[in-house]
Amino acid sequence: MSDVLGNKQLRNHAYHLYYVKERLQTPTHSPISSFCSTSHTDECFHPELSISSSLHLHQPHARLSTLLSPWTSLPDHAADKIDRDRKEPETCTLSPCDLTLLARWCATTYQSLASDGRDAEIWRSLIVREAMRYPPLLDGILALSALEMLGDCGRDNAQEHKQDQQQLRHLAMLHWDRARTWLDNQLGPTRLEPTRKHSNAVLALCNILMVFAFAHMQIPSSSRESALEDFCDIFRQLRGSPEIVVPLIDQVQPGELASLVRPEEARHRVMPDTFTLAIHALRKVNNTHPDGNLDPDANNKRINSQAIDSLSSCLRYIAWSSRPGLIELSWLLVIPAGFVDLALNHQPIALSILAHYCVVMYHLRSQWWMGDLGTRLLKEIRQLLGRDRSGDIQWALDAVAIDGDGGAR
Repeated sequence: MSDVLGNKQLRNHAYHLYYVKERLQTPTHSPISSFCSTSHTDECFHPELSISSSLHLHQPHARLSTLLSPWTSLPDHAADKIDRDRKEPETCTLSPCDLTLLARWCATTYQSLASDGRDAEIWRSLIVREAMRYPPLLDGILALSALEMLGDCGRDNAQEHKQDQQQLRHLAMLHWDRARTWLDNQLGPTRLEPTRKHSNAVLALCNILMVFAFAHMQIPSSSRESALEDFCDIFRQLRGSPEIVVPLIDQVQPGELASLVRPEEARHRVMPDTFTLAIHALRKVNNTHPDGNLDPDANNKRINSQAIDSLSSCLRYIAWSSRPGLIELSWLLVIPAGFVDLALNHQPIALSILAHYCVVMYHLRSQWWMGDLGTRLLKEIRQLLGRDRSGDIQWALDAVAIDGDGGAR
């Protein structure tokens, strides 16, 4: 019960900070600069939260550079000591900026990972509780909250908000770098699995990092004209530590996060079984060279074959699940790294496989961090393949309702 009560106290503080800030905010004061400035807010809005925490953080200085959560200042031996000794509850002090971002998470950002009401309470409450015991998860939460606020700020082109956008971008990338660096250091090159007590936190962090990779491309200054290049950048961001999410899925299934990794069978099919025919056609194209002979490049064939097998599992999950979820993004974590090079080199079969994965992204289009990336990527692939090979991706074009000329029907 102490964890639950502590988490409620944290959420109450966060909500209080968020909504008081909204009431006090005037048109001449922007969301970040007015709240993170120390001239009026430090005294009023800087409570110390008495929570069962793994860390004791001293009161941060007033400068913006030190208003951020200093998790990564701890050396490895200190982190080991924290893991060994959690008996006494300590005080967790968060800076005003951190509290603003945490309030944003509790108010709206958690919905970025909650596909329905059943998962909402997990991401809004349980995951925040885990973050109080696992510092990199808190950094991931703050990073995604800052990026969501940056997206809102980006829709307002007023000159006075340019500084806010720069601050938010700095916050997002700093917290992301801390979370990713900590995760990389903890797992290391040996790809060791996390202990069971940290499984929930690591799984949540990996999911947040996946969403962050897509969300980052929704920021105009980060996105390119080519949807294919954007996708390949996302792919590269997700290689490494976030791949640990795949073995973690089985580990957390019996626990509190079961609904995040276990599909709920739909009464009505989300996708027709015709995807199996599309997978069969892809395998046939991969196994046969256009001139009828066996493909001489055995390595490319192996890479594409693994990508097709993983795609088949992903599409089957969508077909039987009642709702799209983050587990569908795991395809990016299991396909061979060489696949992205084949796609960037415009190899037809690799582009055809990727076109079918666009259907997965299309099912997640309602999320702010995904948007129309799936549709844009499919249209670009359609143009790269040309009319002669458009038959290889006809199932994907039909599923996303794009006609042969690349336009929406």
